[in-house]
Amino acid sequence: MRFNSRKLLIFVLIVLLSVGFGFAYDAIAGAIERRSYPQPEEYADLIAGYASEFGVPEAVIWATVRNESDFVSSAVDGNAIGLMQITPELLDEVCREVLGEPTPDTGMLYDPATNLRVGTAYLSSLYQKYGMWDSVYAAWSAGTEAADAWLADPDCLNEQGRLTKIPDKSAASFVSKMRKSAEMYAELYYES
Repeated sequence: MRFNSRKLLIFVLIVLLSVGFGFAYDAIAGAIERRSYPQPEEYADLIAGYASEFGVPEAVIWATVRNESDFVSSAVDGNAIGLMQITPELLDEVCREVLGEPTPDTGMLYDPATNLRVGTAYLSSLYQKYGMWDSVYAAWSAGTEAADAWLADPDCLNEQGRLTKIPDKSAASFVSKMRKSAEMYAELYYES
């Protein structure tokens, strides 16, 4: 068998080009995904701080803001306001029952720091109650009474007792979006 240096060189070049294209593809795909799952700089420090203060993964907070307001601090939907779409009633409940603080003026929900703090405190309290993010997302979307009823219904649970069948289509859609968004944020920004 005769050694053919030309064939070896072509083989090595093909391997190097394949590896190079693979890295380029990963970089481009990552950049495209980061556009779909952004982390606007103006909220980064606030989210990191509240994540640490309340023990909520940053990826969950980013996902909530993305799905609730698409990072628009002046967003209003019905009586839900700001980045995390907090209602005046929820503001009062979280301030009284979770934070143990006086309730600020409802207009403060337009303030990113206030909105993110209240929303993250609420996520934390829901996680302390339910212990599973899908149940937290269901309660965030439909309220704790609905989530409690679903969790008490064996038809809504899988064999491990996890909420898997949500009768409310809007809440089911929200849970699915939140799960995907939180996973994407974790993969893109927090997993090495």
